[in-house]
Amino acid sequence: MRLWNNFLEFRQRVLSYKVWRIVFSKYTIVTLIFLLYLLLDTNNLAQWFKTGSTLRSQERQIKSYREEIKQTEEQLTTLQSKKDSIESFAREKYYFLEEGETVYIVE
Repeated sequence: MRLWNNFLEFRQRVLSYKVWRIVFSKYTIVTLIFLLYLLLDTNNLAQWFKTGSTLRSQERQIKSYREEIKQTEEQLTTLQSKKDSIESFAREKYYFLEEGETVYIVE
């Protein structure tokens, strides 16, 4: 009981100063507890920013894959439309050749 009374007296002395009234107000304490919760929780702010960064990176990757798929589909339509295009594609990409031909690769 004496400890409690000492605490109450200390509290009264501290709260007599305006600065300490602001520091020990219930709104300040609740705000500090909330900020600590945001920093120390398993889903803290750092983790949140890291996840957001990963998400943006993956969205960029998805966009590039979609562009690549679009280019591949355009190339497929071109190859399906003409027989000569298939032959030239095979020669350029996979170095196919007919009998008696010699292929020289210059890079």
